[in-house]
Amino acid sequence: MAKKWLAYFVLLLGVAAGGAWWIWNEATTRLEAESANWIRARTAEGWRIRVPPPVRTGFPFAAALRFDGMRVDSPAGFGWRAERAVLGLYPQDPGQLRLTLEGAQSFTHPQGITPIQQKELSLRFRLDGQGGTLEGEDLRLGETTSMRRVSVEIFNAQVNARADQMAVTGLPRFDTVHVTGRLTRPPASSLAAWRDSGGALSVERAEFRTGEVIAMLSATLTLDQQLQPEGRGILTLTGVQEAVTLMTEAGFVAPNQAPLLRTVLGLAARVPPEGGPPRVEAPLELRGRRLTAARLPITTLPAIAWR
Repeated sequence: MAKKWLAYFVLLLGVAAGGAWWIWNEATTRLEAESANWIRARTAEGWRIRVPPPVRTGFPFAAALRFDGMRVDSPAGFGWRAERAVLGLYPQDPGQLRLTLEGAQSFTHPQGITPIQQKELSLRFRLDGQGGTLEGEDLRLGETTSMRRVSVEIFNAQVNARADQMAVTGLPRFDTVHVTGRLTRPPASSLAAWRDSGGALSVERAEFRTGEVIAMLSATLTLDQQLQPEGRGILTLTGVQEAVTLMTEAGFVAPNQAPLLRTVLGLAARVPPEGGPPRVEAPLELRGRRLTAARLPITTLPAIAWR
């Protein structure tokens, strides 16, 4: 009797394994076909995409394709190089397609190539085409930018981004950065076409925190005739004296400008109606790559050489 039940158990196990393999094979076959269709569509739009034949993986817990070496270049001059990329469907991410980037990575742009180092880096795309999420841990962009954790969520035209322990050369180190905003127009065939159609980035709230300093910004940015960012906004700053010290130490404000900026901001600081430390509100303007606060020059941004 025991042998009979053992035989039934082995048969059931074999049927289950066969069914799981069939589902996995069908899913990876469909995933491979859809990936090929996407590559053909982007190539027809002027993209350059170089990927080797994928290796099917993930059985039995996921349906995934592994690309050992991937190069993607957009018509705008931006691209990505990945030593290894895994594209898959996972039970823990229902309704989403996850792309995990492993090994050496690099971001190509009109100014050159920026190497990327990461502990973890992945993108999750909604299967309904409404957006996705980028998540990274211990992320380093070249020699200029590092983040302990980063999350960027895009839904339709809305953007919600957060970074922890963010350091950028030439800026103070931030404990947290949280930005929410939206595009007034979807991306167009070119930056000039997007600008001419009324395209703009509306920064609804950008909050930067480091120690006792809190900077909050709301602004609207677009592109000028040279395709350089320009716009106006309002900066609310708490901890103004500490902020000037941090910006001077970071090299963002010239030492000879710091006393004047400290005096002006100190005089403008007011205790808010609800109480708390004094804060100051100042209009910001970016025009011709020159950034000013309350008409005081802050810095000149480097030109972006779009391709």
